[in-house]
Amino acid sequence: MSDRFDINALVEEVVTMAKNDRTMPNPKNLRERWETDVLFRRIDAKVIGEQDDPAAYAEIGRRVLAGVQFLPEMAVLARLAILRGERLLPLTPEQVQLVFDLSGDLKTAISALRDGTRKQRCLELYLYHLGVFYDACGRFDLAAETQEWAAKEAGEGSSSAAISLFLSAVYRLKSALVAGKPSDELEALFFDLEGEKSRRLAEALHGSDLEVQWVEGNCPIHMILACVWLNWPHAKWENWVLTAFAAAEKLGKAWEPGAEFVRAAYMERCDDPQAVKVLEVIAANNDNSNEIRATALLLLARRAFRAGNVDEAKKIIEQMPEQGAQHVRAIAEHMVS
Repeated sequence: MSDRFDINALVEEVVTMAKNDRTMPNPKNLRERWETDVLFRRIDAKVIGEQDDPAAYAEIGRRVLAGVQFLPEMAVLARLAILRGERLLPLTPEQVQLVFDLSGDLKTAISALRDGTRKQRCLELYLYHLGVFYDACGRFDLAAETQEWAAKEAGEGSSSAAISLFLSAVYRLKSALVAGKPSDELEALFFDLEGEKSRRLAEALHGSDLEVQWVEGNCPIHMILACVWLNWPHAKWENWVLTAFAAAEKLGKAWEPGAEFVRAAYMERCDDPQAVKVLEVIAANNDNSNEIRATALLLLARRAFRAGNVDEAKKIIEQMPEQGAQHVRAIAEHMVS
């Protein structure tokens, strides 16, 4: 029993729903109409979004799995919940291996499902989670390819496809930064992300339950991060900052780290004397993603470099985590080379 939610009650609700669910995903939008899938998403929003407790969500998935083993499609949904929760936990070597093992089991389970929109939805969702996991591991090209495959499974024009294609564009930019691509290629990738991919995301998710999370939350945060990595000013910066802050207030505890980084980046851009302290706190917080921590350190290294303290900048860069932040480290190392 959690003081924030009753795990046993949530598990019972899902198992009861799964045993009686005859609904099928909408062929034109696989996120719609499959009631057990919709219920899992509502629980995800509460347990992960509001309370930032991915371990509890994985445990819910495990308990549901025990109750629906005889229902192959429902068992896959439960396994997807486990994968979702586990991939959000700190990626120690052991955790990385665990997630790879879970993904392998899921691939086998999905391939055994009978053809239909339920199988298609499971495959699309599996590929989405796998792509995000590859990104966290720093395998950016593979992450992009996996999201592009997920988009094909989701169907052109669907909300899921728009999300996956947006993420693929983010991952392509990261890959190009690692490879040290020339500025004209980086500019093209950035403006594809800021232009077509963001526009399609906004159009596909308009009025949906994902609009706040993705159009108002994830999209502005990704654009702010990209501007920081590239060290580019942008006319939409202020709007992205305000939109991200407003979304974080609506979305819950899991969004606090992203909002805190946005605040720090804004302070740094405004040359606020308190920016250094805030960035140092973000960089030292192991609960933040490696990418967020490394980007905070990038801003600190740039500050030292601008002041002529090259040795200090190099020391800051040495603190950057490797996994999932190779693109940030590549930018920083190029600066002091």
